[in-house]
Amino acid sequence: MTRLGRRTLLGTIGAGPLVATAGCLEFFESDDPTRRFGPDELEPILAMDVPTVARPAPVQPGENAVTDAVGRLEELIAAVPDPLGADDVPNEAVRHDIDRAREIARHRRDALAGAMDGFHRMRRSIHARRYAGEAAVAFEAVTDDRSLNDVETEREAVTARLEQRRSGITHRGTDLQRTLLLGAHRESELATAGRWLGNRPRHGTNGALVVGELGGAVEQARAAMAFSDELERRHEARLTDARSFESQFETALERSLDAIDAAAVPDRSTDLFESVDADISGTIAERVLHEGAIALSRASEQTVNKAADGETAAALRTACAFERDRRAFERIRKQVEDGTHRTLETVDDVRDVRESAVEIAADVPFSPDEPSLGGDLLADGYNRLEQLDGQIRDLLHRDWETSLEHEYALYVVIGAQLEAVPDGVSAFDGRLEE
Repeated sequence: MTRLGRRTLLGTIGAGPLVATAGCLEFFESDDPTRRFGPDELEPILAMDVPTVARPAPVQPGENAVTDAVGRLEELIAAVPDPLGADDVPNEAVRHDIDRAREIARHRRDALAGAMDGFHRMRRSIHARRYAGEAAVAFEAVTDDRSLNDVETEREAVTARLEQRRSGITHRGTDLQRTLLLGAHRESELATAGRWLGNRPRHGTNGALVVGELGGAVEQARAAMAFSDELERRHEARLTDARSFESQFETALERSLDAIDAAAVPDRSTDLFESVDADISGTIAERVLHEGAIALSRASEQTVNKAADGETAAALRTACAFERDRRAFERIRKQVEDGTHRTLETVDDVRDVRESAVEIAADVPFSPDEPSLGGDLLADGYNRLEQLDGQIRDLLHRDWETSLEHEYALYVVIGAQLEAVPDGVSAFDGRLEE
């Protein structure tokens, strides 16, 4: 473990992630009637189109690697009979869970067609293969073709290989930010796969579904390693006059952790009411302030945790997001003090904050296609707008009323974060390049 990994977590993020504050609890428990909106009222919120944007790829995998990854996914899906009947799996509960996992894998397989390039197809296939592997291996367990001992042995072997890959990541390149983003993607996918390998099976300790869960985790780990190895191979092949950024990255991360130590990051003990010189009791401003504080707290916690786990590049990426989020929170705080976000009375209020966020995104001086921290954070903002729009579309199809408070607050936070991207990146770049 590096000197960054040994750094203690205590005292860096206070009492832990911000879940709710005293002031926010008053907000959530308010007796005042909340305006409710029916599904037929929501369509105007989405009137302004938002472009579909993918995070910039630091390097593209080879076509054969992408084909192999998708082909393996197809193979696993096809390993389960369709339809899956009682003759195939007599136990109804087991049959239902295998079907569920296979359908999730199919849905994610179909979604790969919408991926903008090979990098995103291969990356998205990793998680699809976990579900496909879970279904296929559980079915093999039902038919006695795979035992718990078999899959436990596989898990031990793949865990050792995964840890070897994680410890062997180096940060070499000719372009600092491209190298950082490459390392962040590799570290994150391998770390996620490692967590799934270490998870306790949700179905107990025995049976076909447990075997399937473990098999799915093994499949995800294999996919993540193939993705990481392919990116490394392609990156190394294009390098000329490469140099190591290891020392530079570790120094920048130390400075980032010091900045988090020195910042007033909200935690469970923070009373957000004290951070604004205004009476916001009973207004939507409480929710907006709370969501901004959650984003800031999450960025600080992720940076510290990733640094402790030795994920240097991934921690640097979230450290840059922290610089964005601390500035976004200050913008939100000032907006609230200036009297903004006091009422949510019509869907036009939600539409306005959404359209403001979309307009801000269009003015951010980075390209989402550019393999840089600025391009990555801009793409992240667009992705979260798309996800929130998806929640609105889901509400359109539901036959009950909603307050839209959550959606309003998140549109405000995303807009503030997008506005803060240039200054946040500038501050972080200075630390990274010193």
